[in-house]
Amino acid sequence: MNRRIVPPEYGGEYVLQSAMLFETIADRPSSHCACITEAPDGDMLCVWYAGSREAAPDVALMLGRWRRATGQWDEPQLLLDTPGKPDGNAVLHCDPSGKLWLFHNVIEGRGWSDTRLYVRTSEDEGATWTDAEFFDPEVGRMVRTGMRVLSDGRWLLPAYDERSWQGLCYTSDDEGATWQCSEPMVAPVPLIQPAIVERSDGSLLAYQRTGGDERRIWASASQDRGQTWSECIATDLHNPNSGVDMVRLREGDLALVCNNVPKGRTPLHVAWSPDEGASWPIIRELESIPGEFSYPTMLQAHDGLVHIVYTYQRETIKHVWFDRAWLTGEA
Repeated sequence: MNRRIVPPEYGGEYVLQSAMLFETIADRPSSHCACITEAPDGDMLCVWYAGSREAAPDVALMLGRWRRATGQWDEPQLLLDTPGKPDGNAVLHCDPSGKLWLFHNVIEGRGWSDTRLYVRTSEDEGATWTDAEFFDPEVGRMVRTGMRVLSDGRWLLPAYDERSWQGLCYTSDDEGATWQCSEPMVAPVPLIQPAIVERSDGSLLAYQRTGGDERRIWASASQDRGQTWSECIATDLHNPNSGVDMVRLREGDLALVCNNVPKGRTPLHVAWSPDEGASWPIIRELESIPGEFSYPTMLQAHDGLVHIVYTYQRETIKHVWFDRAWLTGEA
């Protein structure tokens, strides 16, 4: 269960708790790229890929379930193992009806630029799944960060093109029956894996990782619900070519999880913005020891707690959850 801790810097109380999803998976020693969603009963579901190493033929998708009643994770289950091909990035989303959506990449050539994007659904919280179908037949289209349901009901799935290293998104106005692909997010440097939030005026804000020399998180905005995007600009936040995620909290402020350093994938930080990304006055450390702590995804649950899952040393997946008071210092 959650425990209350008194933070020394401001004397109030907050919730901060963490747990490993598992210690090891014997036949799949390397785990990476987790995505979390909330089930209708308040449990958390997490998907990630695991194998001997990234992009090896034995890499498969795993599924874990965190029981809210106990604060414990069940033993991870094999979700999907494409015969003879490496499975890759996956996004798990529970829609407003309770249906689970799994968007996942399969490497069908020599590397990430040869991936295909598939979709499967489940109506029994992951016990059974539909057969995989092509989501987008275009080679190189990938997903990473969680799907969003906008205030007007539009569904938005952040994505990117591994071949051109440009961000984009898919949108649906009929609850996933049909999808449209946006225009790319244009930038002077290679950018991928956008994390997208809706702002109070209905515009969208996207933050992306970079593979270029300008080691910053880059931002883009959309005024038409994700169909087109402004030219990307560099923010003041660092980025060591590592994934980020961002959510809008129910209070209207933003939370961002990233490696706010120009090199390496430690420390791992959580940042807070009271002004929809114009500034990030509070940046806290989740991890600070040497190693790799990367590829986080984040959500705010219905009870207000914020949950983050991320790669821990490429060996396991770590889960951290906290309340807004820990992030903001407002006890």
